[in-house]
Amino acid sequence: MAIADNPIEVRLKQLKEGLDSDVEHDLSGATIAGILSLIPGIGSAIQSLVDGKARRNVEQRWIQLFADLKTYLEEIRDSIPDENYYGSEEFQTLLTLAYEQLLTTHDREKLRMLAAALANSGSAPFQADDKELMIRALRSLSPSDIKNLDHEYLKNWVPLTKRIDYGADVLGSLSRLASSGLVIEKFLRPNPNASDEQRLRSLLDSPPWRAFQLSPFGERFLTFIASPGPGQRSSLDA
Repeated sequence: MAIADNPIEVRLKQLKEGLDSDVEHDLSGATIAGILSLIPGIGSAIQSLVDGKARRNVEQRWIQLFADLKTYLEEIRDSIPDENYYGSEEFQTLLTLAYEQLLTTHDREKLRMLAAALANSGSAPFQADDKELMIRALRSLSPSDIKNLDHEYLKNWVPLTKRIDYGADVLGSLSRLASSGLVIEKFLRPNPNASDEQRLRSLLDSPPWRAFQLSPFGERFLTFIASPGPGQRSSLDA
């Protein structure tokens, strides 16, 4: 099928052209230029950055996002029930959220996950999911948060059977993941089936500890952002 006859390719091109037009207007608007000109000393430098290098970087990320998106769409084409979805208002909302993320991150792996999520949003396995919620969750996480989320320490029975002492940085990451509903935070104590006297002695010797476990939403989220590629080492690793 020629590109001109492919409904997915046609609609993606139209959406990209429309968003590009709005972006150009926002970046070069007289209002922004006027405000920056009022900042003594650095206003012109900031305007130069917006008009030049920063804008080119965003454009390069935008192009790469569409290249990745096209690749992933070809890989999952057989699982797409309705190709018109990629021309829908719902998909345009997700695409706009993706563009906003391009302004605030340069991490290649996270941008790849963003493209995979956009492609998967139209596939059969995710028809009943809140795709906007998952895109927003992805936008709010740092690259290290995402790597931690995919760590084996959070999966299956491991967090409930093995006491894991996390460092301060990792605890902060896990707390962010818990606030997004991607992991479940629990407080565990030793010997929960022991007698009252034994539990009291255990609490004195070893107080309850925090444990984190991947939530059902977290499992779906990891599948939603997944695409072929090598695994990433998590900062939970020693």
